[in-house]
Amino acid sequence: MNFVFFKRPKPRQFNYKPIYFDPEKDEAESRKKALNSDDPKERLRYEMKRRWKTDKKSSGDNSNIIRIFIYVIFAAFAIYLIFFTEFINNLVSIFLR
Repeated sequence: MNFVFFKRPKPRQFNYKPIYFDPEKDEAESRKKALNSDDPKERLRYEMKRRWKTDKKSSGDNSNIIRIFIYVIFAAFAIYLIFFTEFINNLVSIFLR
């Protein structure tokens, strides 16, 4: 080990540069590239991709609403069976025999 009395060595630097992914910026760059392209195939590919994304988003909202509606109907039916019928009493008596 070297001993230096007058000149102290500098500590090692930490050179970490984080990589950020910005989806909006990425989308804007791809849109700009596709619109400025002279290749009609590239434009068509971009338009199809954009339309597919918007169609997918709009259809996803309807399926969530339908799923929630089905859950509410199922819960209402279960509450009806428990509180307003003798179903639970009959079920318990079958298991207790």
